[in-house]
Amino acid sequence: MSHMTAFTRSFVLRSAAALIILGSLAACGGGGDVTVAASVQPVVAPLTLVLTRVGPEAVELDWSDDPDVASFLVLRDGYPLATVTSTTSLIDTSVLVDGTYCYQVQGDDAAGQLVAATSSGCITIVP
Repeated sequence: MSHMTAFTRSFVLRSAAALIILGSLAACGGGGDVTVAASVQPVVAPLTLVLTRVGPEAVELDWSDDPDVASFLVLRDGYPLATVTSTTSLIDTSVLVDGTYCYQVQGDDAAGQLVAATSSGCITIVP
């Protein structure tokens, strides 16, 4: 198993453990079938993202809207940059020349559940 990633090893081990537990439950003499419900992942609507350099050290992010979204979380390089509730754009004035920045926008509904997201988009700020 040395060629497997940590995620794959974890998945294989958890799957094996689940099979052992299910086999034990079926062998407990309770009779009947054991049914395991698959977890249902919520559908995440795709949003579009456009990055535009608007100054020497500024990037404008524009993304599409979704009627189910109450707030947007803007991520830069995987870390939260801002939460936006009343618009579908943001200007990031904290970028530096010769830097590459990757952004993603995630939309949450009023209950805080992820319902929409953009793909990651990257921009390099050149002199």
